[in-house]
Amino acid sequence: MRIGIDIGSTTIKCVVLDDQGNLIHKSYERHFAMIKEKTQEVIKGLIDQFHITEPVVCAVSGSAGMGMANDLHIPFVQEVYATRNAVKKLAPETDVVIELGGED
Repeated sequence: MRIGIDIGSTTIKCVVLDDQGNLIHKSYERHFAMIKEKTQEVIKGLIDQFHITEPVVCAVSGSAGMGMANDLHIPFVQEVYATRNAVKKLAPETDVVIELGGED
């Protein structure tokens, strides 16, 4: 199981992939500037939903994610780099990607 959490300026997005890379969960929630509390809620929900009792692969991205990743000692992945890797894997014929963040 692999978990990716994107903590942006207004929202927290989360995906969970199974061992074969299939999407088994996704969520998109506003955090209303309660970033730590909402992130805890999302993670607790994943632990409960998937009965997680052992370590899983997890990474964080997003404008508010770097500090949290550092505090929690989990990998931080820069969004543009993550997007590049996803596009190379899922749509390798793509010439251009335009990424617009959750501008306030």
